[in-house]
Amino acid sequence: MKKKPIVVSMGEPSGISSEILIKAWKQRKKYNLQPFFLVDNFERVNSLKRTLDLSFNSALIDKPSDACKSFSTHLPIYNIGKRISFELGIPNKVNSSLIIESIEKSFDFVLDKKAKGLLTLPVCKKTLKMSGFKFNGQTEFIGELSKKKNSVDDEEIMILSTTKPIDNGKNLIVGLVTTHIPLKKIFRILTKEKIEKKLKVFNDSLKTIWRIKNPKIGITGFNPHSGEDGLIGLEEKELINPIIKKYSAKGMKIDGPLSSDTCFFKNFRKKYDGILCLYHDQGLSPIKTLDFFNSINVTAGLSILRVSPDHGPAFDIVKKKCARINSIIASLKFLENKIDD
Repeated sequence: MKKKPIVVSMGEPSGISSEILIKAWKQRKKYNLQPFFLVDNFERVNSLKRTLDLSFNSALIDKPSDACKSFSTHLPIYNIGKRISFELGIPNKVNSSLIIESIEKSFDFVLDKKAKGLLTLPVCKKTLKMSGFKFNGQTEFIGELSKKKNSVDDEEIMILSTTKPIDNGKNLIVGLVTTHIPLKKIFRILTKEKIEKKLKVFNDSLKTIWRIKNPKIGITGFNPHSGEDGLIGLEEKELINPIIKKYSAKGMKIDGPLSSDTCFFKNFRKKYDGILCLYHDQGLSPIKTLDFFNSINVTAGLSILRVSPDHGPAFDIVKKKCARINSIIASLKFLENKIDD
């Protein structure tokens, strides 16, 4: 049975997305990368040979399977859209439709089992929103795509993972109950039902993606020192403790509520296979502190597996030609190792 390639959506054309992908392809032999292909505008990608002074060969492909034939000598590109105008460092909302088209086409390739997994390159959320994009990030958009195309109530979860933590401790894997929403709205959204849904899909993801038979999960508290038994807030008693009791009785290995000022330290996190965090920065701050360059972003709980480098379009360095490829390499290797053709 022939192996299927990984599909890569284009990301923000004015950022470092194309640069890091081209650099990754150029290092394909060093990292022993399996075939992948880019869904982008063919002429636009090739224009970067001049703009970024990057030498590479590219091949226009008609279908995903062609990527496996050309990958060893050419960067495979599935062509979409009309010729577009872009300037490095300055995003343009006019290009948003092409970015979204790339994500949707890439998603379909995986859903139709023509590609083994989806790697999304960084986008500019602000520019997408200016064009009428109704989602706060790619995670939420891909979750909605999955619900729409599968006609089922999929529950996506954003999971972040280190791959080379600087303290040489166990890899930190965090699941997020809430993602890209303002902190002042957290209490309206952070219901018992929502926490339970994310807990169940996080537990399932650790089993199916990370292949941990019976994962042990820590769940953080919301307040400083997890509320200190009600002295600094009651959310832990009212929300978290009943959930821990309920799912422990069902056989799930769950512990908490953990104080988020200590639970990520290597001597503590080694007790857990994953830690469920209640809001965005509670999980991302330790991930990026421990492994700023090599961490990855995984969207789980859906009919497909999507992974992304854990950084943005980096407009501040895009013309310096110095973008690092650590996170995209980690993302590609993750998809290679976690999905069987």
